[in-house]
Amino acid sequence: MIDTIGGKVVMVSNQASALEFYVNKLGLQKKVDMQFGPMRWLEVAPPNSESTISLMEPNPQIMPPEVANAAKRSIGTPTGLWFYTNDIQGTFAELKAKGVNISQPQKQEWGGTMSTIKDQDGNEYQLISAPELS
Repeated sequence: MIDTIGGKVVMVSNQASALEFYVNKLGLQKKVDMQFGPMRWLEVAPPNSESTISLMEPNPQIMPPEVANAAKRSIGTPTGLWFYTNDIQGTFAELKAKGVNISQPQKQEWGGTMSTIKDQDGNEYQLISAPELS
């Protein structure tokens, strides 16, 4: 049976600047950084997370043209990923002070509080503080 979720690929325009953003601004850790043929495989994650985010540049050397074009178009869009925090106000203030593009936390109808984070390319994530996390 399945034991855990490995991760999700998020397309970025430049892996070096993405790594700087995710590690130095969001506080994620670099989990994997290796050359894999003509591409760099780069994964980041929160310190206690088993799941990772793979930061990947569209690469026409390994992707068919239609896949590379779709990958380029996906940069700067919602990722469908969210981060949890037990202190959304504190996390908001810390990220805002680091220059992260983050929206003011808003109470949601379902009871939690949520902000939107955009990375250096405009890829969107949700930051969530849910009642059951407290």
